[in-house]
Amino acid sequence: MIALCVDDEVLLLEALTSAVKASPDIHQVVAFEDEYDALEWVREHRPDMAFLDIQLHDLNGMELAEALRKVYPELPVVFCTGYREYAVDAFQMHASGYLTKPIREEAVQREIDHILSSAQAPPLLRAHCFGTFEVYANGMPLRFRRAKTKELLAYLIDRRGAKVSSRELCAILWEDNLDEKSAMNYLHQIASDLRRSLKDAGAGDVFVNRTHGYSVDASRIDCDYYRFLEGEERALRRFTGEYMSNYSWSEVTCAYLQSLAGVNL
Repeated sequence: MIALCVDDEVLLLEALTSAVKASPDIHQVVAFEDEYDALEWVREHRPDMAFLDIQLHDLNGMELAEALRKVYPELPVVFCTGYREYAVDAFQMHASGYLTKPIREEAVQREIDHILSSAQAPPLLRAHCFGTFEVYANGMPLRFRRAKTKELLAYLIDRRGAKVSSRELCAILWEDNLDEKSAMNYLHQIASDLRRSLKDAGAGDVFVNRTHGYSVDASRIDCDYYRFLEGEERALRRFTGEYMSNYSWSEVTCAYLQSLAGVNL
């Protein structure tokens, strides 16, 4: 798991980072003294949790938490401070935890344990990728206003949570049949459509708007393709050599899955 740590005092940041690194659940700690540098990093990377000092330079920790959650709405945030009076404000904004300084390893581990125990959120979408692509929310087929909106979601699911640039999406979805300006405008329209469709289905957190691109939160999607890659026996049996056959760009992934399954067509 990746933890983000932010504190504008060097020695306190080092102490916080050391305490977080001591957890066996954390394999990487990314630390920043500047809150804007932290926010810029999060726009390109996804931490599993964040430990934020409440008193920072320009933004306070709560303002930074709000900005981080605009990128990742479900990001667990633990506030760190030497002032207990901030606790009420922290919990009013649904913080995952609250630590008082000096930060101790055992206190950090308690917060991590709490985050992990409450992190088992059920998937918001169920996607069928073997054969033709179909996606469901609450057991019902997800409705799309445009066919390209569905294809956008399919491609983002294919990329398994990785950021996909706007330029790449335009090339995939329109194969150079539109000029760049028209393709970009159309992409913004279908991205808006996708966001609206997911929000209407109660699955708005699945779609992530990144800097100059988009992704999905793959952890909120129950998908035969993902289960196959995890080695689930049932998913391995269900794959018969066809993958998202509605879309020509799926052939690369399909060939890869065939090689893993030993399917020769």
